[in-house]
Amino acid sequence: MSASEDTTRARDRATVDAFLRTDRESRLRRHTLYTEDGSAALFFTDVGRPLVVRGRENLRRHGELSLQVLPDWEWTDVEVYETLRPGLVFVECRGEGTIRFPGYPAGRYRNHFLHRFELVDGLIAASREYTNPIEHMRSLGIGTPHIDRDWIPTEEHA
Repeated sequence: MSASEDTTRARDRATVDAFLRTDRESRLRRHTLYTEDGSAALFFTDVGRPLVVRGRENLRRHGELSLQVLPDWEWTDVEVYETLRPGLVFVECRGEGTIRFPGYPAGRYRNHFLHRFELVDGLIAASREYTNPIEHMRSLGIGTPHIDRDWIPTEEHA
């Protein structure tokens, strides 16, 4: 690995580490970690397609709204994976906090997350958040369908 790749990786890692900070001020500044035209996508959703927020100003507004609806959010069990390709970083973690979505009762939201970050010059050009939308719906008190899979020899049905 070259010295310039080491420098790029260290800068990218610092950006991802900053993204994962959950104190109020860090969350309000998170949009500054993105390129001007950067995007953040919630990839698996109840509508069957990603929800994408594009542009630093929209990301700023999203951060403000996120503080209102997920006021005490915390990432735990964080594992950061640097890849063979500089500028691409994955994070696997758990997240938990109070959820206050308009039109739904307040609840507790817990889920498992995989984040994909594409970085350019130390800034996030695109981030994707992969998580289970069923857990999101449950935290809001929304009933979810059930698929009968008793025939699969899982630990529950062995």
